[in-house]
Amino acid sequence: MAARGGTGAGATWRRLRYRCLAHLPGPRGLHYRTKYRKTLTPLAEAAFEAALARVEGRACIDLGANLGTVSRRMALTAGRVYAFEPDPWTAAELRTRVADLPNVEVIEAVAGSEAGTVTLYRRTGFDTDREKLSQGASTLADKRNVDPDCAIDVPQVDFPAFLEALNAPVAILKMDIEGAEVALLEALFDRPAFARIEHVFVETHEDRLPALAARTEALRRRAARTDRPHIDMNWR
Repeated sequence: MAARGGTGAGATWRRLRYRCLAHLPGPRGLHYRTKYRKTLTPLAEAAFEAALARVEGRACIDLGANLGTVSRRMALTAGRVYAFEPDPWTAAELRTRVADLPNVEVIEAVAGSEAGTVTLYRRTGFDTDREKLSQGASTLADKRNVDPDCAIDVPQVDFPAFLEALNAPVAILKMDIEGAEVALLEALFDRPAFARIEHVFVETHEDRLPALAARTEALRRRAARTDRPHIDMNWR
């Protein structure tokens, strides 16, 4: 039996239903667009596994590395993994967890469209369970599930400039940066260095940041028209 949300007949029916309802106006349409996107997650994961198998020693980049689950998977086939994690506590934990992987470089910074210092808002209740609640921190204060009063200043790297300075082909860029993916993708699309990447996998967050819904949909349309990199905006 196919897993719920996977590739069986039931999953196909749900996918078609949600896709039709996604055209409804307002919050209800956003609700069904989110549900439709979640039905595509298993397909994105399969595409990610296929991309990993073709890395062949090239670089991979993990934006929003958190505690390193994806970075470790990348490290099995990549020549170099650049793992971006801006939260100081999480970055320290990440370094410990990938200490046995000499090809993983932890970069303790936000990946943004310009260099500087930005405010990072941690999850509500972060200090009650740092490991569990290390996921979801955002540079956007209005994201649902972050605490505006639990904020720290962190460095931000000019990521388009980072790509240009890297001056090497990148097999996979994974982007899970809690709403900041919208501004970063908008900045990347017109940069020549973006085309050096073969595959981009993006988790979007319009369900927790409804104000980004229209810009996210515009990026989905642009991604569908882009030949390189291959962009999958249904990551998890």
